[in-house]
Amino acid sequence: MSRWRTPEAALALILIFSVIVRIFFFFQLAATDLVTVPMLDSQDYHDWAVQLVSGNPGWGETYWMGPLYPHLLALVYMVFGVGGMAISVLQLLLSVVNIALVFFLTRDFLADRTATWAAPLAAGIFALYGAPVFYAGLILMATLVTTLYLLIARQALVAWRQNTTTSWLVLGLLTGLAGLARGNILLLLATLPLLIFKSNIEINLRLKKTTAFILAGLIMLVPVTVRNLVVADDFVILTSNGGINLLIGQQTAHKGIFGPIVKGSQSQYDASMKIPLEQEFGRYLKGSEISRILTRRAMEEFRDNIGAMPLHYLRKMYRFWNGYELPQIFSYDYWHHAMPALRVLFIPFTLLAALGLLGVRFLPGGQRLIMGLMLGTYFLSLVPFFPTSRYRIPLVPLLAIGAGVFLVYVWQMKWPRQRRWLLAAVVLICALLPRWASLAPQEVTWLVHLHEASRASKRNDLKTTLAKGELAEEVRPGLADTPYHLALYLEDMEAWPQAMAALQLAANRSTKDPLIPYRVGVFQDKQGQLAEALDSFRRAANLDPQWSMPWLQAGSTLRKAGQMNDAISALEKAYEMSPGNHQIRSNLASAYAATGQFDAALPLLEKLVVDYPFYVNGWFNLAMVELQLGNPGRAQTILRNASSLRNLTAGQIQRIDELLLVAKQQETRSR
Repeated sequence: MSRWRTPEAALALILIFSVIVRIFFFFQLAATDLVTVPMLDSQDYHDWAVQLVSGNPGWGETYWMGPLYPHLLALVYMVFGVGGMAISVLQLLLSVVNIALVFFLTRDFLADRTATWAAPLAAGIFALYGAPVFYAGLILMATLVTTLYLLIARQALVAWRQNTTTSWLVLGLLTGLAGLARGNILLLLATLPLLIFKSNIEINLRLKKTTAFILAGLIMLVPVTVRNLVVADDFVILTSNGGINLLIGQQTAHKGIFGPIVKGSQSQYDASMKIPLEQEFGRYLKGSEISRILTRRAMEEFRDNIGAMPLHYLRKMYRFWNGYELPQIFSYDYWHHAMPALRVLFIPFTLLAALGLLGVRFLPGGQRLIMGLMLGTYFLSLVPFFPTSRYRIPLVPLLAIGAGVFLVYVWQMKWPRQRRWLLAAVVLICALLPRWASLAPQEVTWLVHLHEASRASKRNDLKTTLAKGELAEEVRPGLADTPYHLALYLEDMEAWPQAMAALQLAANRSTKDPLIPYRVGVFQDKQGQLAEALDSFRRAANLDPQWSMPWLQAGSTLRKAGQMNDAISALEKAYEMSPGNHQIRSNLASAYAATGQFDAALPLLEKLVVDYPFYVNGWFNLAMVELQLGNPGRAQTILRNASSLRNLTAGQIQRIDELLLVAKQQETRSR
């Protein structure tokens, strides 16, 4: 055979094609702000990496997301600088490496070489699927996790064949490392030992290898657990986001996709649920406590809706394998059409899933078990939560291997048997085609335009912000959400006239939503329109009599206006509604102190710093009350306690020093 007609030559052509596509995609991506102005999870990773580069070990909290990717991102920032496109270049290069890994892993799975062309075919199928390319360009961990999962599959094959303690130890280390990126992968520590117990060795050796594998995986988690103990004083083995994700996954109203769990428009969105839960319990909560609370609520949600859960879980399972690219942060479908470089990558997930799953049947016995465990474990680990397009990317290379194997083996069959398998493929493809599982295109496009408006506002581009808001309005005209969100973006830019006009439009479209007049009041307060702001807060309070925030803001506005008695009345009303809110407690105590009601202010603040020891303003207010009471010694003790808090800002440290100086001067005068 000519060297130009070998599988290796085919791989070389595939890699050249893939590099060219990625070069064009990179320049098209660079023309957008998808990377340079990150949002949501991408912004969390970016902010986390920036903090690490600055020397901050993690804000005094437990890890909320897998720490591996943000730490690697921080390393990229240290080498190439913060805020550029270097991470996109590196991940796009890694995505090319993943294509080569698919080629060689396919060969490893087919050790008998009976299907020589399965390897380049699998690599080509994977290379022509666009989602891995798209997500490789963004600040997301999908590419890294894909690489790690391929390496785990390769090492699982090595461990199964060699069956040595060392090979299982290496597999455990790889699994633990991948778990530092995405914790659900750690479920492999429970399922891959099935390969050991299927081997023909005595029970003691099986237990030895299993122990080595599991302990190696767990050892990789030890530094994270120790870090959580040292930095956050909280025993969390890996991350504390399991409870919130589990609760989201039990919300039958969302039909198996991501959706907020907080009911009521008055609630400010908090991905971790830390703020609303702390207000509910009236004290500072550690990450482990929040996760346990939300896990219990997830179990209660499951129990209370047990009759709806079978259909709910079947829906989630179908969404995972369905050909629709379910968006969450980014819509691959939208950008696939918007970027010409992605359009040439025409293989749909439907084809990958159908042929990939069928192809597992043609692998030899042991290899089939490995593939089944790798596919099944990852899939089942996500079922309790929720699927999105980017979450299933790590399985795509394995599905591509299965698809390549399926096509080669079916091609070699005689017609009667070939016909049966082709019919099975057609049936499965039809079953997985996007139908009810897809979201309305207008809804997705609307959200994309709002995200673009948000990013434009972050770079202070008023013209683009307004233009993207108009596009969102054209896609879904008449919604109150469109001008409301646009107003928030405009507020960040301090474009007050445009922001107020957008809010007024939102108010006209939704006269019963208390959040809109509340935001109007916040805008008016910032512009010094105090009387108008008070009217807006009163309207919000009338629309939702149980909501404390309008009363808190009204109290602050009244205090600015010099109406202290009315301010205290408003703050007392807010405190009555939400006694656990630390901001309300601090503001009320401060108002008491400003009017000389120290007997009311002091116990409120003393309890506040006990319940919320890391709320610096509480310590400041308590120290000032002690100074006003003529207790400079107590004030100094309070301020020294405040100075020992973690993650103080430069401004807070300066404020402590200033108050300490005042306390010392007062103490000197009193002697």
